[in-house]
Amino acid sequence: MHAGRLWTNGDPFLVVDAALRGAWRGFSDSRYDDIVDLGPETTGIPVGAGRAALVGTDGVVRDDSWLEVFEGEDGGIAVVQASGPDYPRVLTEALRHPTTDDDDGDPLVVHSGELALFSAACDGTGPHSQPLVPARPGPLPPVHGRPPHGGDPGLLMTTAHTMFAFKVRWFTQLDEENCFARWLLTPASPE
Repeated sequence: MHAGRLWTNGDPFLVVDAALRGAWRGFSDSRYDDIVDLGPETTGIPVGAGRAALVGTDGVVRDDSWLEVFEGEDGGIAVVQASGPDYPRVLTEALRHPTTDDDDGDPLVVHSGELALFSAACDGTGPHSQPLVPARPGPLPPVHGRPPHGGDPGLLMTTAHTMFAFKVRWFTQLDEENCFARWLLTPASPE
């Protein structure tokens, strides 16, 4: 199910327990500068007393882009960055693509029952933060479309899971014109 979309100008996004988002000061304390040049092998960063998953975006797929957010029946979350003339097909194929060659990332712990997804260039709360809108089920976007007018909201998602495994698939070409990158958060059992 499509749950929402996030606009990026190439800035990475954080996925973090919503209770910890106030500890992220990407703008005010220049924490963003600490992560902007991290390599693709970095999949998590400390935020307060916990960690955030890092959705780094893939400039090969597209520089300015929508990150499409999906929630599965099992509570899993997928973030897909796609490019191509048949946008819905690319999104569908990205969601169906096998995970066998995906890179394993840092696990994500969520105690509050809510996940916050927002630009790492902003603060988690306060005057330099993005407003968060609740996830809303809806159809696949028919086209990539233009950037939003006005503010770029983040996304707030409710979850019944406390632990997620994280997998990343960078630039993947489906054919000559269509490609994607994907970040998967899969419910996992605490160790």
